[in-house]
This record gives sequence, C-alpha cells and structure tokens, in this order.
Amino acid sequence: GRDPRMRVVSVAHLALAPDLPSPTAGGDASGATWAPAERLLGEEGAGREDEQLLPLAFDHARILSDGIERARSKIEYSSLATAFCPAEFTVGELRRVYEAVWGVVLDPRNFHRKVTGTPGFLVPTGGTTTRQGGRPAQLFRAGGATLLNPPMLRPEI
Repeated sequence: GRDPRMRVVSVAHLALAPDLPSPTAGGDASGATWAPAERLLGEEGAGREDEQLLPLAFDHARILSDGIERARSKIEYSSLATAFCPAEFTVGELRRVYEAVWGVVLDPRNFHRKVTGTPGFLVPTGGTTTRQGGRPAQLFRAGGATLLNPPMLRPEI
C-alpha cells in the first residue's frame, strides 16, 4: 500500500538508456545500487541464493512492474529496441534486445523474417560481420520508421 506516515504522491518516470552511470547514494537512499528488475520483483531464477535485497518500499514493486510492462509494450510498436544496438548491428543482436526486455527466447528465423519485412525498420548497410562467431552475418542500421506497422508482437508466455 501507500506510505502510512502521510499523504504521498508518487511520480514515476520511465527512462530507457543503453548505458547508465553508477547511482549516487544520498539521504534515505544511502545504499543506492542498480539491481535487475526480476530480482526486485522476486521472480524465480532471477538472482543468486546468497544475495539479499531489501524489499521495495510501499507500492514501489507495483510501480516498477508497471514501468517494465510499459517498456515491453513500447518495443512492440516502436523502433526503440534499435537504440540498444551499435550503429551497425546484426538481426541476432537486435533479437537479443527483444529477448532481454520481453524475457523470452525468440525463434531466430521468424524474428529475422518479421524485422526485415517491416517497412522502414531496418536498412541493410551492405556489410557483414563475424563478431558473433560462425558465418558472416548481414549488418543493418536503424531505418527511419519510428512506429512499426505491423507491430512486433511478443509471444504469449
């Protein structure tokens, strides 16, 4: 529930960034640290047995859960996932972004077909790379589309 000490208004901001600086502790957050959301929400298999996290205060787990769901749905219909890839990337690298955000394993062939078939989403650079090992993979860059049509719908879990 809410903070029983007084009337409180919570304002949550969703910020999605590929690289973040270390948090600065202060005030009543003297032990500020980054932690995987799955661990904070107590999802199974999300942390090591020897790790102890303090529970989130008040209704902050609900706020965090709502933010995660917003991020998961946002990459369904926008090109946001490409911001977490290098300037030139493979479809496999993009797929790993979707897998990390959605918490699922995606079929590589179906994913490749969907992303390369979505108008304006990806643009081939003409280059290839072997940085992931195996045979050379085609390189892409983000296209001009900001909204994806059709959207990249996440699989049912």
